[in-house]
Amino acid sequence: MNKQQIAKMNMYLSVQQTLALNKSVYENFSRLNAEVLKFNGLVTRINELHTNLSSGTNGITSGNAQLEQSMVDALVKLARVALVWAKDTKNLALITLFDITKTDLTRLTDAERYAKANNVIGQIETNYKAMGELNILPATINQARQLVNDYQASLGTTQSALKNNKGLNAETKTLFNEADASLIIISDLTVNATDEPAFANAFMATRVINDAAVRKTGVTIAVTNKETNEPITTAWAYVEGSDKKDDADQEGLCELYKMRPGTYTIRIEAEGYQTEKLTATIEQGKITELETNLNKV
Repeated sequence: MNKQQIAKMNMYLSVQQTLALNKSVYENFSRLNAEVLKFNGLVTRINELHTNLSSGTNGITSGNAQLEQSMVDALVKLARVALVWAKDTKNLALITLFDITKTDLTRLTDAERYAKANNVIGQIETNYKAMGELNILPATINQARQLVNDYQASLGTTQSALKNNKGLNAETKTLFNEADASLIIISDLTVNATDEPAFANAFMATRVINDAAVRKTGVTIAVTNKETNEPITTAWAYVEGSDKKDDADQEGLCELYKMRPGTYTIRIEAEGYQTEKLTATIEQGKITELETNLNKV
């Protein structure tokens, strides 16, 4: 959940507490009781989705990042040794292939990184016997090959997780809309169809106090990697001509609030990615939602 959704969820939980404390007031009011049950079910489902989102991509992408680093470390170490042989034999094509650094590999897209790594380890496998004087052991080559293969397999797992999370995010947004609609019904019935002013006032006070946190004017920007569609959690966004800035959260979302109505140019940056500029039109009392995909440099 983004910051706005978290603030709204806190309001939902406060409303639930007020409803639970006053259940005796409306438990015989069948329509209101049914709507409260519906609202509670929606809140429960939102919490379940939030748990799934938090535990889904985070663990997989974290594991993928660790595997990527292990593969890069092993490949570069082998390639730098093989480079000596390529220079000794004046093999220009392999000199170019083996003359790589960790930065050369990490700056590539996932698909490009795998292709490069597979080519490097493939050439080392083909030529390692001729590199006998360099003391490159078959076990070391086999270990590097396994890392390359494991990395390739992890790419499909990561993409599946990201696709799944995209669906969960869409469902979460739908559920928030349904919960808001349910609260309107509960409000109408509580205020206009019950003869319990103390309960009605307590309920509305809970909604107003907590609702204030999410009634904002501003813009949110979902930032993703153009190649993988993965959230860029290291991105940041700032409004040109002002000091208003926000770092992306774990879902790659930057949030800029308390903005005056108008049209703004917003810069989206992340280390290792091309800068993107967006135009945002801000309206009073509304959150403008934008998305952008960044290309790696």
